[in-house]
Amino acid sequence: MDNVLISIIIPVYNVEKYLPKCIDSCIAQTYTNIEILLIDDGSPDNCGVICDDYQRKDKRIKVIHQENAGVTEARITGFKNSSGDYIAYIDSDDYISPTYIEVLYNCIKKYHVSVSCCQVVKVYCMQHKNDTRSELGHYERIQIDKLLSSGALYDYSQKRPSIFWGLCGKLFEKQWLVSAFEVGKGLWMGEDLLSYLYILYRIPSLYISSEHLYYYIQHQTQSTRRGDIDTWNNQIEQWKRIIAIDKKEFLKNQLPYRILLYLQVFIKNNLQNKISYHKFKDVINLSLESDLMQEYFISYDFKSLTLIDRIFVYLIKKQNFLIVYGVSYIGVKLLNYRNFKKWN
Repeated sequence: MDNVLISIIIPVYNVEKYLPKCIDSCIAQTYTNIEILLIDDGSPDNCGVICDDYQRKDKRIKVIHQENAGVTEARITGFKNSSGDYIAYIDSDDYISPTYIEVLYNCIKKYHVSVSCCQVVKVYCMQHKNDTRSELGHYERIQIDKLLSSGALYDYSQKRPSIFWGLCGKLFEKQWLVSAFEVGKGLWMGEDLLSYLYILYRIPSLYISSEHLYYYIQHQTQSTRRGDIDTWNNQIEQWKRIIAIDKKEFLKNQLPYRILLYLQVFIKNNLQNKISYHKFKDVINLSLESDLMQEYFISYDFKSLTLIDRIFVYLIKKQNFLIVYGVSYIGVKLLNYRNFKKWN
């Protein structure tokens, strides 16, 4: 077994239902020379107690309790207290395959890369679905640039980004994380996309494995399912920071399509929360007010859209919110019924 120490960092907040499985999956790694840092970010539930119990069971586990400061600060705390040459971040409501660290570390050694990535398994209501992104294999700097410019932020033809964003599902050479957290400070959602974009702009090499090793749990309490204006403003700020990092404009023509997707999700989330039409109209009007939305959505000339999306964009630009509300309301009702039939 290689003697290189690898640090697994897990920010912990309000996830007592999921945390034991997450920690157990880290303890069970076939690559055993690891340290597991559990950063209790002032969690109001029993997470702190669970962390302390695990620390007593396994000497590789280190627990740090801090006042609630958000996930970025928790990641920074973990990084500052880590001793490993390589870093893996795991979200505390997810879990990993027993070979996760072994496979990702072997990729780094074999291909002499700065970051290695695996594929994700999406888990919803105990159902597992493999989700494969990107062309697999070894990327040098010029190929990373091509990867960024070819649907990385949002590939409209596939209706999704062509890569997995964020810090999870990856193993990092420690040096590349030193300044990566600053770009996401102050955001409470999507901050890890900015950190990974910052890293992708700087690393000389990358390897993407075909193996599905990271289990991403999807549940109703996730922040991505919120529909309030604070959520939207967080997204606006994230998009501004994407533009600032993306100095070579690899993502410039992908951003409007990602905004379109997020606006549709935002509307769905509002209707899932049973918002009234008058409140809906006010929220959508506020969503369209920023200069960024004017440039990258209202004034943007979408070159390729499905018929449904063309109609949606037209109605939004013309402020026909009553029709948008009515059609979306029916769509949400049908979606809820379909999901009910699927999972019952």
